[in-house]
Amino acid sequence: MIDKKKSKLLRRRKIALVSSVLLVALLIACTVFVNYIVKIEPFYDIDETKYLVKYKSGSYALYDTDGNKLPVDAAYGCFVTDIGTLVKVDTETGAASIKAVVDTEDTEAAKGNKVMMFEHHEKKDISSLEVHNSEGSFTFYRFNTLTGLPDNTSDFSIKGAPYAEFDVDLFTELHVTAGYTITSMKIDSPIKDANGEFSEYGLVPEQRIDEEGNPYEYTPAYYILTDMNGNKHKVLVGDLTVTGEGYYVQYVKIENGTETKRDAVYIISAEFGDSLLRPVEDFVTPMVAYPSTITTYFDVQDFSVSVRNGDTVDKTVGFSFIDLAERENTVNVTAPFIFTSDNLDGYMPDVDNIYNVLETFYQMEFVGVKKLVPSRQDLIDCKLAIPTQDEDGKDSMDFRSKYTVTFKYEIPNDDGSGSGKILNHLIFISEPNEDGNYYAYTLIYDVTNGENKFLYTYDMIVEIAAHELEFLKWTPADWTSREYVQLNIAFADTLKIEAPGYSSIFKLDNSKTDMSQGVLSTLLEVEGSDSNGNHVRTFSNLVVTDLSGNVWTITEKAIKAVNAAGTELRIDSSYYAYNKLGVQVRANEGQIRCNDGRRVEVKADEVIVTEANGETTTYIRYATTLFRRYWETISASSVEDSYEMTAEEEAALISDPSKWLLTMTIKTTDGNETVYSFYKLTNRKAYITINGNGGFYVLPSRVEKIIKDSQRFFAFEVIDPVSKK
Repeated sequence: MIDKKKSKLLRRRKIALVSSVLLVALLIACTVFVNYIVKIEPFYDIDETKYLVKYKSGSYALYDTDGNKLPVDAAYGCFVTDIGTLVKVDTETGAASIKAVVDTEDTEAAKGNKVMMFEHHEKKDISSLEVHNSEGSFTFYRFNTLTGLPDNTSDFSIKGAPYAEFDVDLFTELHVTAGYTITSMKIDSPIKDANGEFSEYGLVPEQRIDEEGNPYEYTPAYYILTDMNGNKHKVLVGDLTVTGEGYYVQYVKIENGTETKRDAVYIISAEFGDSLLRPVEDFVTPMVAYPSTITTYFDVQDFSVSVRNGDTVDKTVGFSFIDLAERENTVNVTAPFIFTSDNLDGYMPDVDNIYNVLETFYQMEFVGVKKLVPSRQDLIDCKLAIPTQDEDGKDSMDFRSKYTVTFKYEIPNDDGSGSGKILNHLIFISEPNEDGNYYAYTLIYDVTNGENKFLYTYDMIVEIAAHELEFLKWTPADWTSREYVQLNIAFADTLKIEAPGYSSIFKLDNSKTDMSQGVLSTLLEVEGSDSNGNHVRTFSNLVVTDLSGNVWTITEKAIKAVNAAGTELRIDSSYYAYNKLGVQVRANEGQIRCNDGRRVEVKADEVIVTEANGETTTYIRYATTLFRRYWETISASSVEDSYEMTAEEEAALISDPSKWLLTMTIKTTDGNETVYSFYKLTNRKAYITINGNGGFYVLPSRVEKIIKDSQRFFAFEVIDPVSKK
């Protein structure tokens, strides 16, 4: 049985505990309510509309009376009320103040506040921005380049030049300036002329006198901002104030196509003019070619440079890039570019110079855009076109410039792979202007399907720094490699030498060499003969089997023998010696008797094979190396410089037998032949033609060395490829 006194005590304790809990909860609720009340402050707009400054989520913000947070101006972080007032709220203290209000016809509404001529419009609120100033007129508008139609869901383009890129920072400065028309002053009782206009402030067209006393027609600049709802706002920009701190401006309301000037003059910051009074060319990013990448800029086809002299156009150079995948294990393995112009057929391109030229188009230094959407006269004035007349007798023009550059470029995908879409560039380039720079204008064609279909133009005349286009004045010598033979010996089939009183021919065979892992010539063999009755046959290796069944392998420098089980044997009869070239090799005493009746002698310089019938064949062990040195002599030969002469002069030189020094013909394993001919000009110069194309000279001493080293080969004399004789 429970003690009654104890039971009453427990009951009182429970009641006290519950009361305490309820009291604490009530105090917490009161505290939250009090804090909530303390952290809400009313704010009244200039039209007496009530808003609330509330503290939520750790900061203060402005709300309407329904509890909706007001939108925030992205550029300045101000809250925007229903009538466009910009309100700055301190997020930590909750202090609220008006930054600017939208002015109206009721001038008293804006007293004591900074005013905007119309409500603030951010980029997302703008559909188009039309600008007219002393430099011309232009419009930025939302345009879909795929459909070719205006589209408020698209980004901005320049009207008339939708493919022209523009400076994002300058455009941001422009649309912020145009959309945020906060003024530094609204003039009290501005002066009006007899027509009730504000001509005193440069806000009315009129005739003026320039500094030299010449009359001209003055027109104030202006812009028209159209928002996403189609509402238009026009602002006239007049003269600069006397102090130079700002411009006089006037707001014009446009409604149903009717313009109504607001009876007010404002002063806006001088920075306002930095954006709105610029020519459109300042905004445009100069372009002369489709943007390439650091990994694809060199991948061009049919690149050419042509020069016009009067009615004559001469192609200076033409070349194409060959992808590594296409030239691996081919004659062109070391040549990423190949000449496509007839005048350089047979010559080797100067790869470094070509890379430098193509890199110029990848990252070109421009002076700027001379003219966007140029007129016929602009193109003529910049010497990119000539005036003509069409069939109806109307003024027209033909593109005609001092220089023309063309090339094809495949647009890469984002991953760098080819997209299959190929663009052909036709770039007209003027002669140097008075500053030494060049003007250029580009047309783009789609040649993906083999057709040269006009696609678009950047529609701008660009000015390019002189040093960027130095290659326009290059001679063929600047495009070609000094070394005119750059053929890997592995792909040589025949070498023929013809000179007055001497000739030789070499047949190269590299078929025994395994080139599946790369370009090699380890088992190259050469058979040569000359007009002096010499005949030489080199060998790569000789494999014979002796009477005991051991297999011997003899090479230029080594001897090796293995038994039937494949175990290498010790050759007691072998010894080391130095051959005629001063290289240590392994020779053998006596003869190797073969199971087919042959006998083989291996000496330092020779391998002598005696057939069973007694006939002998002698192989010079070092002859292949000797021929490689001769090939180096040819490969190390180079042109000295260009040598210009008329077609008649060249024909006379070539047809004079007394001038002929040498003709060298190289046939490659793919069947192509290149013919090099040399003719005496002077004691220090020899004219060279390759496949009939001249324009260069070489040293006569090098021509003589090519002949002498051929004779040295047959005499088995040491050949020094770099010596002068």
